[in-house]
Amino acid sequence: MEDLTNNVYLAFAEQFEIITMLENWLRRVLFLTFIRWYKRNKSKISVELNESIIAEINPVSESVNIDASTALSVLEKFSEEKQEIVKLRFWGDLKFSEIAEKMNKNEAAVKKMFYRTLNEIKEKLD
Repeated sequence: MEDLTNNVYLAFAEQFEIITMLENWLRRVLFLTFIRWYKRNKSKISVELNESIIAEINPVSESVNIDASTALSVLEKFSEEKQEIVKLRFWGDLKFSEIAEKMNKNEAAVKKMFYRTLNEIKEKLD
């Protein structure tokens, strides 16, 4: 975030003499600076998996008990988009609406892709 602050300050220092409505200018510069930063760093954003969560889950029955590393290795074979949705849902603990917003997609499309991906994982594990 320090870079964002520095960029806004530098933009202000360069343009302070011509700014007439400071509040409007500041809102616009903050928004545009954040958008540029987000686009540059979007590919660097990652989700860290918390494997301790897997250990805490109690299986419903013995037949449902699946090795987490096997499931993750199957998931790695899917597209990055599908992987991101599943990881954000399970390990990021995000709602479908939050995932849709983060990925700039329709919530219904995210749900559909999530459940289809789970079915594909299940089929590959069977």
